[in-house]
Amino acid sequence: MARGEGFHLGEVIEARQVTPSMVRVTLGGRGLAGFASTGKPDERLGVYFPNPGTREPQRPTVTDGAWEFADPDDIPEGRSYTVRRARPDRGEIDIDFVVHEGGVASAWATRARPGDLVGLSDADGWFAPLPGTSRYLLVADATGLPAAARIIEEAPPGTRVDVIFEVPVSEDEQYLAIPHSSSATWLVGSGLGHAPSRLADAVRELGPLPDDTHVWVAAEASTTRAIRKHLRRDRGLPNARMTVIGYWRQDKEDFQRRYEARQDDLLRAYSTLVESGVQGQDLIEAWDTELERAGF
Repeated sequence: MARGEGFHLGEVIEARQVTPSMVRVTLGGRGLAGFASTGKPDERLGVYFPNPGTREPQRPTVTDGAWEFADPDDIPEGRSYTVRRARPDRGEIDIDFVVHEGGVASAWATRARPGDLVGLSDADGWFAPLPGTSRYLLVADATGLPAAARIIEEAPPGTRVDVIFEVPVSEDEQYLAIPHSSSATWLVGSGLGHAPSRLADAVRELGPLPDDTHVWVAAEASTTRAIRKHLRRDRGLPNARMTVIGYWRQDKEDFQRRYEARQDDLLRAYSTLVESGVQGQDLIEAWDTELERAGF
């Protein structure tokens, strides 16, 4: 039994507003000494926030890879976020938070001050284009912009990167630089609970995708499901040429309530998929299909 295995305590070094909808929090401190970046540009990790009246989140005990918290009344809330930048030479990482009304993560980020503490899990990522890929199509709402920015920055020289991004306000377009050789479509004012997302329609309106294209999509789960179905069924794109991830869920509380009522059956279904050897985007698609079949 290991204490806090895979759990890291990050200390706020700096927090600053980078666009009207995004706050960047730089984390460091001795608690990040064991943190290792995956090197994948879309790597994500769990961020765990202190409960009211506490300075830091409760540290879990790990048994057979599972986290257990000694105090059931002080289990920290967690959310998944992208590592915007990792600076292992300085023991620091940047995490960019979309700010909005409500939500434990947004509230914490807007109040974050140097010295504040937050828990972090190990990181994982999915973006792995096939050898010979020379074009990226990136599709994301604001929650996917940190990973998209890193994909653009770390793209091999000569890679064409075309983007379709959805943001709350036009000033959010300042968040990242689009290469001059690439095309950019900005959808302003839709998605993220402001209005129905227009990302799926924008992807449907695209012309044929060259064979050397890898499509990366990160947005609300129902939007990514619609885009995945279009890419797979209408365009015949194989999973090896796409990375489609649902980053968040509209009406999450309702989803969580319904999921918990069927949790045992769904976890068994997921375990069966994993044990069958399904991996990567194939696993993501198969699990999403299982959820849809179950009414989610």
